[in-house]
Amino acid sequence: MTGSSSREGDALMAKEKPEFELNRLRTELRKTRQDEIFGDLSPAELSEYNRKAERIHELLGEVHMSAIAERSSGAAQIEQ
Repeated sequence: MTGSSSREGDALMAKEKPEFELNRLRTELRKTRQDEIFGDLSPAELSEYNRKAERIHELLGEVHMSAIAERSSGAAQIEQ
């Protein structure tokens, strides 16, 4: 992925819900791993793979914290 398309991808990610972005990135990483079977990844592809893997980690934290917050607010409403 080139620098400009990476920036376009970042803009797309800013508009996506975390759950959708997470699914999209997981699909992209799965395809990259399949492609790697048939040949080594270039340094740019490896860098992009690592960036996406790091973003997945961040999103998992966001989704987890969001779920906790929803449960907490739901429990508070039940108590009222």
